[in-house]
Amino acid sequence: MEKIFKKTNIIKLFIKENITGFLILFLLLIISIVNQLSMGDSYKYFWKNLIWHIIGVILFVIIVFFTDYRKITFKMVFYIYVVLNLVLLIMAVFKMRWIRLGIINIEPSEFVKPVLLLLISLMAEEYSESILPSKVFFKLLFLIFIPVILILRVDLDHALIIGVIFLSFLLFLGISRKLLIFLIISGLIIGCLIFPYMWDKLAPYQKWRIIGYLYPEKYAQTWGYQLTQSLIAIGSGGLFGQGFKKGWTTRLHYLPAKRTDLAFSVWAETWGFIGVSLLLFLYGYLLWYAIYISSTVKDWLGRYLSIGICLILLGQIIFNIGGAIGILPMTSIPLPFLSYGGSITISVYFLLSLLFNIAFKGYFFK
Repeated sequence: MEKIFKKTNIIKLFIKENITGFLILFLLLIISIVNQLSMGDSYKYFWKNLIWHIIGVILFVIIVFFTDYRKITFKMVFYIYVVLNLVLLIMAVFKMRWIRLGIINIEPSEFVKPVLLLLISLMAEEYSESILPSKVFFKLLFLIFIPVILILRVDLDHALIIGVIFLSFLLFLGISRKLLIFLIISGLIIGCLIFPYMWDKLAPYQKWRIIGYLYPEKYAQTWGYQLTQSLIAIGSGGLFGQGFKKGWTTRLHYLPAKRTDLAFSVWAETWGFIGVSLLLFLYGYLLWYAIYISSTVKDWLGRYLSIGICLILLGQIIFNIGGAIGILPMTSIPLPFLSYGGSITISVYFLLSLLFNIAFKGYFFK
């Protein structure tokens, strides 16, 4: 009874002192609901998306308050990693991007990110007092390489971005200067040697997508169509936006992939510069909160997980919004909270629940 009373008091204190973080998540949830509603052409996707968010919130509460990230073992995560790679191998053989289970489509590549994060953090924890030995670095690089290669066959941009995010994570963990110089030089040489080969191996639509990104005006009706319509939607939002369900590009279906890849463009057209500023502020606070937790947590596992979560969210935000506004090539990377999809929604809630669980467990040491 005394333990229950003590834990209840800790939960109250945790919620009180982290109320801003919970409020940010609540506002992002509301924005997600409003953005799906503003598309207005079919409520089927809205209700499905709402169900995924409800499941995500339940998962979030359970993990934050009733689990302990410190009890996650390497063996447990490694088994999941092996099973996930077997699934990806089967999907690569049959050139499948989703697993279709009735009305539910599962995208396993979305779950690669949390699994890799846990696996790398648990391995790196053993070397927390020093930089990563070169041998360990290449072991971790190999663990990243396997799922990336498997995903590469069916989803080129997603595979490359996962590789970029986790290579950056390894650099954040700390490596020697010699190894860093070796990686930079090797990367430049390999890049120059394989680029012509990779270009020849790209499918025609992949080549034209890159050309459409470089010359959107010239190919505005073909390969640059998606970017052109995205820019029109964002630009037409102006300062205050066109209003709820009043965006012309969205309502008249000129904007492709408006529920997934270009959900940000819908938000920008509907609510304008003010709405975009609010959204970016909420994302910014979430990233700052992850960095703050990583700097205050007392154990290295929590520190690594927090900074890894920050990098994953940052990568998805940069590549999605960067593609929508034309400063980066268009990708299929979904935007946390705004993009429709069960896999991305559950994956994001899991990552955020880990982050808040790390913060929550810190209160037991006070």
